[in-house]
Amino acid sequence: MKKLLTMMLLSLCVSLLLGTVSQSLAGADSLSIGKPFSLLIKTDFPLAEVVIPDSLTAFRVLNTQIEQDGQGSKATLAIAPLRVGALSFPKLKLKARGILHSGDSTDGFRVYVLATRADADTLLRDIKPALRYKAEAPFWLYLFIFLVCLALATILIIMALNKSPGKKPKPRPAIVPAKKIAPPCLLALRKLEELERSGLAESDVLAYHYQLSMILREFLELSYHFGAMEMTILEIEYALQQSCPEQAEEFLRILRYCDLVKFAKLLPSSAQIGLQTQALRQILIKYISGTNA
Repeated sequence: MKKLLTMMLLSLCVSLLLGTVSQSLAGADSLSIGKPFSLLIKTDFPLAEVVIPDSLTAFRVLNTQIEQDGQGSKATLAIAPLRVGALSFPKLKLKARGILHSGDSTDGFRVYVLATRADADTLLRDIKPALRYKAEAPFWLYLFIFLVCLALATILIIMALNKSPGKKPKPRPAIVPAKKIAPPCLLALRKLEELERSGLAESDVLAYHYQLSMILREFLELSYHFGAMEMTILEIEYALQQSCPEQAEEFLRILRYCDLVKFAKLLPSSAQIGLQTQALRQILIKYISGTNA
């Protein structure tokens, strides 16, 4: 009888220490990069903190709200995906408030992020090939007519020039000294200083981070000779791994930060803006030092 009572007491203590956790997703259908969804967590013990691991790279937790619900708690996490495809979200450790509970953890889950265009992209694209009229002439006929007209126009111009009086000697073009092209790193530093003086960091945060991203992209395009101005983050990451793997992570960290502001609606503080701007300046200065050495 005593053993039975002891076992019941131990099981009661374990259940009080561990507690129960339930979770659900909201807005996780038809996801695209930067589109946030919510993770809802309910516990039967008071919740102090939801621990976000530093290794989380495929997602960005934008906001965490914890509310007390009687003896338990409710937590809502706003999460934005940063990549496309089937992504796995890891378990999150839940820290309990007080000493009566040891906390718990959530379950991992998977979401599928579609490779769709962003909401701000309003460019219309054809979804079917263009239809041809029944009496429409083939393309080569239009090209033939254009070439015939061009040949006739050339003949008429030559005939008109031959009938004109003696030609005057053409003056020699003035020799214009070639402009010295500044190195990419100096050009990027000059544009970065102009951006800081523009005041966009206080008046238009989105425009500021767009210009910051374009300064870095132009520097990468001129320095390593790939089309960084038109590439996505994943394409730039692959190109950097081929050209300068030792500095790739420094460049990508700033580009990902700018994309979070532009697409995931991150609202950075003035201190964060200053840190990221200073980080880009240090990269450019280090690049100048390495070139001169």
